[in-house]
Amino acid sequence: MNRLAAVLVILSLLSTTTAQAQQKKSPPAKDAPTKQAPAEEQAPPAEDPSLDFDLLEPAEDVAAAQVDPELQKRLDRRRTMLKLHQGLGFALAAGLVTTTVIGQLQFNDSFRGGGDDRNLLGLHRGFAVGTSVVFASVGLLGLLAPEPFEKENAEWDTISFHKLFMSLATAGMIAQIILGIMATDRFGRLSETDMATAHQVSGYVTLGAVTAGIFTLFF
Repeated sequence: MNRLAAVLVILSLLSTTTAQAQQKKSPPAKDAPTKQAPAEEQAPPAEDPSLDFDLLEPAEDVAAAQVDPELQKRLDRRRTMLKLHQGLGFALAAGLVTTTVIGQLQFNDSFRGGGDDRNLLGLHRGFAVGTSVVFASVGLLGLLAPEPFEKENAEWDTISFHKLFMSLATAGMIAQIILGIMATDRFGRLSETDMATAHQVSGYVTLGAVTAGIFTLFF
């Protein structure tokens, strides 16, 4: 019994010594905050190559893009003159229609049994003079409008037909002015009817040429 008790005491001492030795070798873990591995930094987004440009153009390109002041001045003058040319052109057409209608009524009175009182002759002359002034103004505006750009090849286009018809109208205006004066000077003579008829025909030709010249700009 004494031996058994001694053995138990020795085993108890050995187990205690072994436990203490293990505690010394492995100290208790401290509650330390766990460090997480730093997350990988996100790579900056690649720049869009389409956005990589300079807002300011080079100085030489800016200078080249600027309009020549003298050229711009001529363009503005041409635009203004052609607008007046167009506006007065419509006034010319209205004046020619009125003058032709009054002239036809006076012709009927004088040479077709209408009484020949010539009560419309003064009104017809007034419209004829006014229309002639407008016609000359329209023509000068069209001819004197500056041409900033020279045409390399002469081609028939809308403007070419417009100029052709207005040239015929110019000849008709000159002819009817001369024939009108001659018809008035031959008042009471047999040749008065012939001159008045020629004046009437030239008036209709002029009206037709002006109308065609206007329509060529729209069709």
